[in-house]
Amino acid sequence: MKTATIDDLRHRLAMVFSWLESGEDVVVKSSATTPAGGATRVDWTQSAAFRDRSQEQSLNAAETAELYESYKGEH
Repeated sequence: MKTATIDDLRHRLAMVFSWLESGEDVVVKSSATTPAGGATRVDWTQSAAFRDRSQEQSLNAAETAELYESYKGEH
């Protein structure tokens, strides 16, 4: 007997169908796993998206264009 998760059904449905077509029994289980302690909430204030970047160096338009050109390479 094969076991598939919800994630398998979303992203590897063809694989699950191939199991069924070959006569396998398939059990579908939830792909959600709860971290130790049962914590399921995310503290988004710790995300890099909310980090204070006011003191970080940034590139101006000319520096950005130069960096882009250096990564294009020769074709």
